[in-house]
Amino acid sequence: MEKHEKGEYGYLKYYRLCKLIGVIVFTAMIEFIVITMLLLWGSTSRVIVVFAILLSLPLAKFFIAFIMCVKFKPLDEKDYASIRDGIKNEHGIILYDVAVSRYEGMKFYQSICVKNGKICALAMDKRFEENKKDYEKWLESCVSDSKYNYSIYVFSDVKSYIKKAGSISEANDRNRSIDKHIAKIILEMSI
Repeated sequence: MEKHEKGEYGYLKYYRLCKLIGVIVFTAMIEFIVITMLLLWGSTSRVIVVFAILLSLPLAKFFIAFIMCVKFKPLDEKDYASIRDGIKNEHGIILYDVAVSRYEGMKFYQSICVKNGKICALAMDKRFEENKKDYEKWLESCVSDSKYNYSIYVFSDVKSYIKKAGSISEANDRNRSIDKHIAKIILEMSI
């Protein structure tokens, strides 16, 4: 299992796998404790059952994290290659597999390009047209606490996303550092 950092291509698959492994390990530990108690003493009315109960808390945490991200569909290899090759990314920042979390839920973006005061995002959701404003608002909420004003564009198809992100002019040194700061904020608000 190759480790991926937040924002790298393949992170969602890695995150899901880690959470699934956690669910399996904690489930096996709880089952081991309960079965061992039943075999040794014939009941679970011993103090050792407290360990099994306490292990259910991290199990629930891993299980909920797995359930929350299982519905998201990451980019396939072909789309990733076309984005990587299609966007001139000398100084811009391209993030992949970003699930922005808020109180209302989560929105998943297959790719986000932060470059020269603009944010372009790719959200390949079946109900994108009816939720387009929500996708834009979620990204706006990420950068609203910063003092910088970023234009936000969200697309549902790869070609439009590449066209817009590729047309953004190169940033100067000051804007590059601001772009890095904004990308860091977006990653902090994601899983």
